[in-house]
Amino acid sequence: MATKCVILANDSRLLREMLQRVINKADNVKVVQEISNHEELPSAIERLSPEWVILSLPFRNSMRDWMGAYMAEHPSVRFILLSPDNNSVKMKSQVSCEADLTNLSLKDFIQILQKDFQHT
Repeated sequence: MATKCVILANDSRLLREMLQRVINKADNVKVVQEISNHEELPSAIERLSPEWVILSLPFRNSMRDWMGAYMAEHPSVRFILLSPDNNSVKMKSQVSCEADLTNLSLKDFIQILQKDFQHT
């Protein structure tokens, strides 16, 4: 099984550290970059071609428009979106998929990161 690469794009250093600890428990998943400034995310995705981006959405939520266009250009990148109020977690992928991950256990969350997805 190939290693899945993850970019953590979260303003909060504490949240990035917590996510890093969770991801370290997963086989074949590794964090390739941590970003605190969302403006750096497009170039990081271009350089690193991750399978996953775990992203805290800003309160103004302007990232959603950018994400749709970017996902069209990079269909293999999947996003896990953390709401600004930390009350919901969603997964978005190019295949018009949006799934609610809010109530998943850590074990289930890790399994999602490890899963192979087929894009059509």
